[in-house]
Amino acid sequence: MQALGSDSAQDFSSINSEDEFQELAMRAAYVEGVLARYGSNNESDADSNDSTSSPIRPPSQITSKRVFVVHGHDGEVKETVARFLEKIGLVPVILHEQPNEGRTIIEKFEVSSDDAGFAVVLLTPDDVGGPTSQSPTKLNPRARQNVILELGYFMGRLGRARVCALHRGGVELPSDFQGILYVEFDAAGAWRTKLAQELVQAKLTIDIQGLMK
Repeated sequence: MQALGSDSAQDFSSINSEDEFQELAMRAAYVEGVLARYGSNNESDADSNDSTSSPIRPPSQITSKRVFVVHGHDGEVKETVARFLEKIGLVPVILHEQPNEGRTIIEKFEVSSDDAGFAVVLLTPDDVGGPTSQSPTKLNPRARQNVILELGYFMGRLGRARVCALHRGGVELPSDFQGILYVEFDAAGAWRTKLAQELVQAKLTIDIQGLMK
């Protein structure tokens, strides 16, 4: 990871979990995300003669209004977040709503996520799990494993400042990621303001009036 920069190496090292399999899977997904970012930059720089340009696209160059929404089985949370993003002038990208065009799920995911400027990851209690040393009667509510993997992927693909994890229902938070913001999806709706703040901080332009609707 050092070859791709000290920040990537630091983020990679920050991925820790009591569940060894989960930690390995998240680290693998993170590496995939970094490689995807690195590869897309090589393509965009193919015609450039500037040999000193960085292989990693800086956040200031990401201008897309598309926000990828990673979700599990909680359709209510997914729809609420997606409609909120629309109200503030952004474009929510939900994988199953994108056309297949003969592609595999992996290919569809890669294409759909390629031009996202931000990712909102919904951690909802859809599964249960825990360390093998833990009693089967004391399993913790967890997000689905595909959600955890995509969290790691987007952390690598976009950088930690462009990923926000919304959690609900006492779900187990997967890891102590440095710099990843965890926001509770609360009934009072305070999550909307917190998410909007993160979007603005990431240089996405939003419709402030949408926060009042």
